[in-house]
Amino acid sequence: MIRFGFVSFFICTFLFLGNCNEDRKPADIAPQLKDLPEFAGQWNLQGMELESGNKAGNILFLDPEKKTAQLGLQTYDLEMDSLGLRVKASDRENSVGYFLFSEIKEHTWVGTWEDRVIRLLR
Repeated sequence: MIRFGFVSFFICTFLFLGNCNEDRKPADIAPQLKDLPEFAGQWNLQGMELESGNKAGNILFLDPEKKTAQLGLQTYDLEMDSLGLRVKASDRENSVGYFLFSEIKEHTWVGTWEDRVIRLLR
């Protein structure tokens, strides 16, 4: 009787743990870079005035291969999901900017930056 209890316990544990896997949602899966329009490189932020008035501070460099972005002296992390590109500071929980892949054009890309709608220009 005790042997049957141990065997059934191990079988139930194995079945339970075998079915415990975390499925990724399709929205979490980023497309391949080769399937997206080219967005790497230098972009000029329009619609966002910096306090310093430094024009060089309005240049955003995107590097999807290294998953980084550079704005002035600040470096950000890039995260992609199925819909867009998230720009995130490593010391913040929320993203700083978000750009939908469907909005990218040859020379412009509309998105948000710190709760403001902005436009990136090449």
